[in-house]
Order: sequence, then C-alpha cells, then structure tokens
Amino acid sequence: MELAEVLYQAVSQYSLLDLQEMRKRVERDLKGVPAGYRQRLYPWIMEQIFATHHRLISTVRQGKRGIPDGPISSEFQDFCNMVEKTCLASNTEEQHFELLYFLLAAFNLFVLDRPAHPVGTPFPGGLKVEVKNGEYLCPVRERANDVGNALCPYCPAKQSDL
Repeated sequence: MELAEVLYQAVSQYSLLDLQEMRKRVERDLKGVPAGYRQRLYPWIMEQIFATHHRLISTVRQGKRGIPDGPISSEFQDFCNMVEKTCLASNTEEQHFELLYFLLAAFNLFVLDRPAHPVGTPFPGGLKVEVKNGEYLCPVRERANDVGNALCPYCPAKQSDL
C-alpha cells in the first residue's frame, strides 16, 4: 500500500499535456509497425498507459481499496536498478516519459500483481496475453530476456503454451 502512495505522488507530477505527449510518442514509435498489427496493438498500448494511470490515481484517492497488503516482491530493487539505468541512458526529455511508463508498470507489476501488458494485448502471430484459471499467461514471457529494459523479468505472467 505504501508503494501505491509513492507511485501516486510521482505520477501526479505529470500533467494532462504530458499524457497527450506520451500518446503522440507511442503513435510515432508505432509508425514502423505493419499497419494491420499496429491497428490491433494501439488500443492495448493506450489501455496500458491511460487505464493504468486512471486506476492508480483513483485507487489511491479512494483510500487504496483493492490493493493487496503485503511485502513488495524481492524483484522490485532489480526493477528500480533497471529503470535507473534505462532512464539515465536517455536524453533529458525522454527520461521524463520513460519514467512515467515505468512508474505505471510498477503499479501493475508490484502493487496489483498484474502483467505489464493488459490481458488481450496482441503479439505477432495472433498470440495474446491471457488469463486462464486465475493465472496470467504471455506468449513472449521467455523471449524478451535479450532486451535490457524489458518488463518481462518482473511480470507475474507465465509463459503460455504456444
């Protein structure tokens, strides 16, 4: 519950204009993605950012109802180290938006114990993040280990059977 409050304080420093700029950056970054996949992926990325932002803000303002109480995962410090390394490697303007992305991801991963990508997020080949029998499953969970700033090592989702 304390982590939710810390994340809330940090995310509250971002303005509506910052969120709009983040959306523009996502659209820019997706321009190189094939059109069909881009159209399927875009709404899920928007959910990942905006729904998580809304959930974080409203949850804390409403008294943190629905947040499980307990210790933070031992992976949290590794996550923080990865975020610091990633953000410091970026230019100043990018740091601002990358940090917001990671703050929102931390809320899903370490407060709500949810995957970084929302259930339903599509991946190439028609695969997507799913939930079965109360367990999150991701088709690329074990394939992102080569990406230094991937959220996968901190994600509660398990590798889905392909």
